[in-house]
Amino acid sequence: MRISLFLAVLALCAFGAVSAHATATPAVPEGPIEFKGAKKTVMFPHSAHAKVECVVCHHKVNGEPNFQKCATSGCHDDLTAKKGEKSLYFVVHNKGADLRHQTCLACHSKVAEEKPDLKKELTGCSKSKCHP
Repeated sequence: MRISLFLAVLALCAFGAVSAHATATPAVPEGPIEFKGAKKTVMFPHSAHAKVECVVCHHKVNGEPNFQKCATSGCHDDLTAKKGEKSLYFVVHNKGADLRHQTCLACHSKVAEEKPDLKKELTGCSKSKCHP
């Protein structure tokens, strides 16, 4: 009986460790991440955003941590539309607060308000940090 109980507890601990590992924060990419959209490719410097909490961009899905890429199948994988939560363009460019996470342009606009000399660099459609 004791051995059965011990094995059951051991199995639960092992399952808990596997579950915790599955939702652990993955290693942060060292180099830039390539966002391929409908017209322009954006090189996202992940390391330049290290001070931002992961959950600001990587919102939870069904209450669980989610570190998939934005355009993962079933997420924001509509690369042609400009509106709607499935549109990659929309979740990057929307300035409103109607999404579960902060968008790139909303954050860049906030920084540009505090530092007006960075407005073109952070919010411009061309010759900017996003679209060089």
